[in-house]
Amino acid sequence: MKPIHADLFYHEGRGPQLVKVYWCGRGQVLKAIDFIPPDAEKSEDIFHLIFEKPQVVEIIPEEVIGYSDLSLNEALTNHGPAALFDAGKSEWLKSFSPTHLSRCTHYRIMFYDELFEVIAESVEARKGKYENGG
Repeated sequence: MKPIHADLFYHEGRGPQLVKVYWCGRGQVLKAIDFIPPDAEKSEDIFHLIFEKPQVVEIIPEEVIGYSDLSLNEALTNHGPAALFDAGKSEWLKSFSPTHLSRCTHYRIMFYDELFEVIAESVEARKGKYENGG
């Protein structure tokens, strides 16, 4: 796994605080996530992640995250403050039908109390609250 966007999405023991998740369609397609960095001075210091063509989303509460998953532990330990990782063409991604996933990557996103596993074409970290349209 390689860290990405560590300049805006990082941890100080645990990841950023999740503020709001934006869904499109009938509520089943992830569009964006607002978050507050762990060292933010004010709750208005909001940033967001925006996803390009997300296909699969799994949200895991902190209390059930499998920290025995050595790749997650290793990534959080060996990559400084990074809390967003590109896991590439992982076994999890390969377990799905490949028809729409050839340009996708598996992203692991560690928030303060949740771990998001997302398969999408890309993810970007941006300053400010998400506004429809990005």
